[in-house]
Amino acid sequence: MPKINLNGKQVQYEVSVRRVRYVRIYMTPEGKLWIVSPTKKVEQFLKEKEDWILSKLQKIEKAKQLSGFPYLGKFYSVKNGKKFEISGEGITLPSEEKLEKTLRKELKILITPIVHDKSEYLGVKPKKIFIRKQKTRWGSCSPRGNLNFNLAMLALPLELIDYLVTHETAHLIEMNHSKRFWKLVSHFHPDWRRKRRELKEWWIIIHNNSIWKQILEGER
Repeated sequence: MPKINLNGKQVQYEVSVRRVRYVRIYMTPEGKLWIVSPTKKVEQFLKEKEDWILSKLQKIEKAKQLSGFPYLGKFYSVKNGKKFEISGEGITLPSEEKLEKTLRKELKILITPIVHDKSEYLGVKPKKIFIRKQKTRWGSCSPRGNLNFNLAMLALPLELIDYLVTHETAHLIEMNHSKRFWKLVSHFHPDWRRKRRELKEWWIIIHNNSIWKQILEGER
């Protein structure tokens, strides 16, 4: 895998050569740099994106330094036990299979009344609510009117969970991200731009947390 020196830091990257007009750059939550380009000669492009790349890597390194298990926005010290339990600053986690079942149940209980509250206000009615382990997004709304939420939402502070539920419920009215859509969302969350930025930070944290990674990468 090729490397490039960016301000004294050796950064690995991978190039996918495709028939595209413009070079596109992606950074995975784990820190893998991936470029889609019409040519393999991307060094100059990476130099131009140096600040962006180093900023992303800095956030990832910071996330890797965090310890404990993030749950509802708080980090808990972990110990193993027979059942899921929070006591002070500590959290007891059962075996992986039992833990996932417990977390699914916890999230469903938590978000269901929020979905109903937002749906009632917006005058919509979702068909079903699903809890999934999604690789690339926090949630989605299907054309059939089903709402899908990422199990990893349980790591987030409650205000961000409320925002995500609002976001997907609003898609029952507007399936795109039009001005009307954001107007619906901003009624509940006028600071939605800030929350979207925070969600990007949390996405990095979760995908660099060993326990959450193990849960999310297990069989779906």
